[in-house]
Amino acid sequence: MGYRLAMLLRPHDTPFDRSRAQVPDTTRGRGMRRKATGLLAVAAMASALAGASTGAGAQDGACAQSARSGAKETGSKEASGPGGATGPALGLAAIWSDTGTLLLSDGRRFMPEGIALPSRLASDAALPRAAESAAWAVLDTCLVGIGSAHVDRHGRLSGPGWLACPARNAPAEEDLATALLQAGAGYAQPTGQDRQCLAQRLAAETQARTARRGIWAEPSAVAPAGDEEAMAIRAGLFTVAEGRVLAAGGTRDRIFLNFGSSWRQDFTAMMEREDFATIMGDSLEPAMLRGTLVQVRGVVRAEGGPAIMLRRPGEIALLAGAQARAARGKRGGE
Repeated sequence: MGYRLAMLLRPHDTPFDRSRAQVPDTTRGRGMRRKATGLLAVAAMASALAGASTGAGAQDGACAQSARSGAKETGSKEASGPGGATGPALGLAAIWSDTGTLLLSDGRRFMPEGIALPSRLASDAALPRAAESAAWAVLDTCLVGIGSAHVDRHGRLSGPGWLACPARNAPAEEDLATALLQAGAGYAQPTGQDRQCLAQRLAAETQARTARRGIWAEPSAVAPAGDEEAMAIRAGLFTVAEGRVLAAGGTRDRIFLNFGSSWRQDFTAMMEREDFATIMGDSLEPAMLRGTLVQVRGVVRAEGGPAIMLRRPGEIALLAGAQARAARGKRGGE
């Protein structure tokens, strides 16, 4: 990942000018002063990640209702191709599929918004087995409703969903992703459409992890960010990784967080410079993250070494004690 840590004081061997990351940045104000929307005052994020469940039922109903609203807009119209709206709004039986989707009773594959389900391609075969058992407990005797969705190039439905369990005398519909996360069937996956439900889904994931339910009973559920090989074998897979940031810097366009000593091949989390304030909050500078423990989530890609591109709030969180460390950094303590 040759260009990612340009702050290192060494000659660069590409035609690109990377030395700008080594000098004070006077352009930050243009893109990064956008109002922080959120999740890294991780005080707010931490309360969700700590498993706070107060009011979760009401929020869950709101997420399910939001999915239903999208379904009403499209009625029972079937999608005919990529980007098309989907229905019907009526529920269908569903089972877990080893393709990382749910298999609906009408034969279609459905990827619920807000959760990444392990597939048979997982780095550890124990993960999809655990996910299947957890999903079965949620889906058995229940119906899945689909909101406004689209069909991707692989023919899979993708969109919000809700769960209705009349056979269990369930009093209300639930957000499908939240129910699956609470059982430990997968990872919370932030999207651009589900911000009102994100904190709820992260809290559900944390509750499952604390209770060691589903995939969280497996040590491989969380990848060690500082282990280059462990991250490399997850290329192409949605991954939750945790580790200490050893170096932080960037170019004019991107910020890089390195988790290993070899900047050309170790694991790196990246984000567009203009997105930094939106993702991390206005009070932080990249250098303040050096030495902090963080959690990142997203699809691992190969860019000379394994990397995850962070694009939205919820894809990175400071872990215990990291907020205080960052605050000391702001005061000049580092």
